[in-house]
Amino acid sequence: MDSRGRPKSYGGDFIRTKLFSKSPVQASTAGRVTDYGNGTYVARFFLSFPGRLHVAVKLVHSSEAVQVLKRLQEGSLARRVMVCGFQEETDPNPEWMQCSNTPNKSLNLRDVCDFSNPLINVSFYCQRPESSRCVSFVGCHRDHAATLAMHDKMATEEEKKLFTRDRDLHEELPRDISVQVKGKRRVWKVHGKALPLCGPRLPETASEGYWFNGAWTSLRCQARRFRTVESVVECLHNKTVFFRGDSTTRQWFRYLMILLKLQQHGRGAQPVFGIDEKNKIKFHFLFHKFPRNQGPVMDGNDMGYVAEEIDGISGGKDVVIIITLWAHFMAEPIQTFRSRLYGIRHAIERLHSRHPDTKVIWRTPNTGHHHQFQHYVENSDWYAYQLLHIVKEILGDLNISIINVWEMSESMWHDDDMHPPNDVIENHIDLLLSHICPL
Repeated sequence: MDSRGRPKSYGGDFIRTKLFSKSPVQASTAGRVTDYGNGTYVARFFLSFPGRLHVAVKLVHSSEAVQVLKRLQEGSLARRVMVCGFQEETDPNPEWMQCSNTPNKSLNLRDVCDFSNPLINVSFYCQRPESSRCVSFVGCHRDHAATLAMHDKMATEEEKKLFTRDRDLHEELPRDISVQVKGKRRVWKVHGKALPLCGPRLPETASEGYWFNGAWTSLRCQARRFRTVESVVECLHNKTVFFRGDSTTRQWFRYLMILLKLQQHGRGAQPVFGIDEKNKIKFHFLFHKFPRNQGPVMDGNDMGYVAEEIDGISGGKDVVIIITLWAHFMAEPIQTFRSRLYGIRHAIERLHSRHPDTKVIWRTPNTGHHHQFQHYVENSDWYAYQLLHIVKEILGDLNISIINVWEMSESMWHDDDMHPPNDVIENHIDLLLSHICPL
């Protein structure tokens, strides 16, 4: 129905569905929704566990709201304002100038500091400061006030009413729909066939998996449990692991650092190391902030790009590279994300031409929480879902593992959160280690 209760004859709504049981166990799985374009939708669920199962449906965005988001995403400008500082050693204060992945067409090229690298398909520009050189770059941050002012002009008051707090959107149906499912849980087998080992280029399945009493069971590959320090150490023995990405990658890094009680070396925008000399385990984490990953704050020494770093890594059978780029790209024009991915794709291909046995693992987006219009404009789940499919399109045929955590977050027993709680991250780590150590 539309907002006036009339049947809709067109599609485009962004809908999430879940199949779940509460007793005697808590179990859940996400549905796959087909949009027939005429106001009718079909949600398909892969039955993986027994019990009295119920259906929940959540209208995340109406088709009218999706059209607003799509219009903003296909524009040529980012949906946040970033400013970067330039400061000579003799100056007491930095000059703060606007910066972006796309050049300001009203500016002469002589009035721009160009930090782009066309060889790896990336662009980044700043308005040239009046009294400082471009090389005096010291850091960036998100201009909150200017960003809010920008958002205010991006949509009409009527359009803004299309976006409500996501936790006010209850998961429900007009009537209870339930089904009694009998049989055994699916574990490592589907239709009588064993699932493949976790690794690159896994075949598509009807479901990524399901939650069962707090544990995620993968239906994509033979994911194992790594719930003891000994099992994690055995997997990571003699490994060097590079973490590259946003704060969702940092969650994985911190979880493993705490679990293994590794001592941290380094801080801030500089590389952070965790080393276990006894077991020859080395972690190397760099939080990719703006402009590397369009994050909120960046140190002046952090002017590099993921593709450049991949080119600088000496790979091998004991080297693992984990990449997560999505959270800060949701506020960028869609072509910016595509461009960066192609640059990274080519860097991975160059790496594998030098060291074909290097493991590269990509983590997909997950759902997040929104309660203000600005959150939807910058970080709507609809944006994250588009990035998920673009990653599959551009990187899916490479010899890399793509760990898809979207359905895990869609069906988890927690409120949506860009940074899921530790019990969810624990299951993420099971998947990660299953791809590093499939046997």
